[in-house]
Amino acid sequence: MRDALIIEHLQVWPEDLGEMTWDEATARVAKLGPGWRLPTIREFEDVLYPNMKKIPKIRKATYWSSMEYDNYSAWYFYFYFGNADTCSKNITELVRAVRDFTGMMAIDLLLKDF
Repeated sequence: MRDALIIEHLQVWPEDLGEMTWDEATARVAKLGPGWRLPTIREFEDVLYPNMKKIPKIRKATYWSSMEYDNYSAWYFYFYFGNADTCSKNITELVRAVRDFTGMMAIDLLLKDF
């Protein structure tokens, strides 16, 4: 895996995974490995959006979140305006994966060069 960016308590996948439906997005992100997932709306608002200039190749477009609204729709985040809304899970949106950056991950990262 290419090095993922670390922003606050999150590790951010270094590139978009493409445009896909919500079900495709959750399945694709899970295949990245342990802990990788779609961001929550709160993570978009509090971590990713304020730091968007640090995130490689992030677009001012809409990205799926991990949060379902109901059986047929889910929340997305719009980087252009910095807001969230819901839409059908069958619509395609961009996908960027994150995972929690834990203490053990930090130790592994520091020790990988030794």
